[in-house]
Amino acid sequence: MNKIVLSLLCLNFVTGCVTQRFDGADSKPMVQNESTNNEIAMTRISLGLGYLKMGNTTQAKLNLEKAKRFSPNLVQVYTAFAHYYDTVSEPELAIESYEKALSIQSDDADTLNNYGAFLCKHEQYEASEKQFLKAIAVPSYLLVSQSYQNLAICQLKAKQFEQAEAYLEKAILHSPSNARVLLQMVRLQYAKGDYKSAQTFFQRYEKSTRRFTPDALALAFKVFEKQHNRSTAKNYASMLVKMFPASYEAKQYLTNGLTTIEADQLAAEYLLASTENNKPKKRVVVLSPKKPNKVKTSIALVDKEKTASHSEVTEKAAANIQLTQAETKAVEENTQLDKQKKEVVSSAVVAITASDNAVENRKKHNNDQRMLTIPIHVVQKGESLFSISKKYNIHMKAIERWNKISRKSVLSLGQVLYIANPNKAVKSQEN
Repeated sequence: MNKIVLSLLCLNFVTGCVTQRFDGADSKPMVQNESTNNEIAMTRISLGLGYLKMGNTTQAKLNLEKAKRFSPNLVQVYTAFAHYYDTVSEPELAIESYEKALSIQSDDADTLNNYGAFLCKHEQYEASEKQFLKAIAVPSYLLVSQSYQNLAICQLKAKQFEQAEAYLEKAILHSPSNARVLLQMVRLQYAKGDYKSAQTFFQRYEKSTRRFTPDALALAFKVFEKQHNRSTAKNYASMLVKMFPASYEAKQYLTNGLTTIEADQLAAEYLLASTENNKPKKRVVVLSPKKPNKVKTSIALVDKEKTASHSEVTEKAAANIQLTQAETKAVEENTQLDKQKKEVVSSAVVAITASDNAVENRKKHNNDQRMLTIPIHVVQKGESLFSISKKYNIHMKAIERWNKISRKSVLSLGQVLYIANPNKAVKSQEN
């Protein structure tokens, strides 16, 4: 609080240094030094964003409004407002603020990059890509590698893996020693099943970074384990346990040997997307209504002779019927192929399905005949909070809160976890 008061006092001194003159009967002060106004506005922006980070949205908006009054044409004012509106879940107002900032300076690369990240967050992938590319095209922009990395992450969210790889390659070209980009490329190559390339990029990552992270060591363990290089994999596992004994990854390694990590989920998504893209296109033949002595299909046949004989029409009808039967057989074969591919995809997702019968069991509520059902999950070998949350599409924090556990808790075989809020379930049953 003392720091905030001191900042405000300094701000008053800065304001006092501004040269003013009075015009007209209303004697309103007219500030002549625009650069000083911008400095004051930037100070207010810093204060506002500081309050926003602390969760004080009222003071945050108050300071941003003051910054706007000092410099109504300053780009940073509207990008700060956009961040504020995004934080308080007002995406429409955030978009308006970004558009206002770009209307003032259309080639502000920082604004374009931040706008792209905002659009990607809200799953507007095509619009996001356009903003990122505009930022990269600005000649004076220095954070090109970062924008390419943001583009790659956004394409991964959109399940566009080939495009993501292309953007990561460009990010590496612009910044060959960027450890974060290299590690992201390791994840992508692991997901694609190209473990040799993943190993190569991880070795480059090792040379570029000064500090390992638990997730990087866990990923290295998996990369070498997939290549059956168990001695090297074990070395990385030992580093993980010794350097980060309290980490979630270390505990999972000791519990289940890191059966599933986040990159495995990305691998399952890549396999699913690849299978969908490789599906053969089905040709659908729609028969038009029959007419006397003629059978026509939706495939346009241009008759050069308008007065075809009855025998010619009959031959064409027979050929069309044979074509329809052949295409029907092809559709059936494609259906069987789709079933086989779905079985391959289901086997790639490393998650053990909990027994449906365990969810159907119900307990008697006192002497009442009403039944209480709370969805549960029984922990199986190789499962983690991450894989369970993905299986049921539930946030990990919710599972931790419902079961009174932390993210770093080690799961045990046979442990029963609630996958719904038990308090709400009991309340709704009593009502």
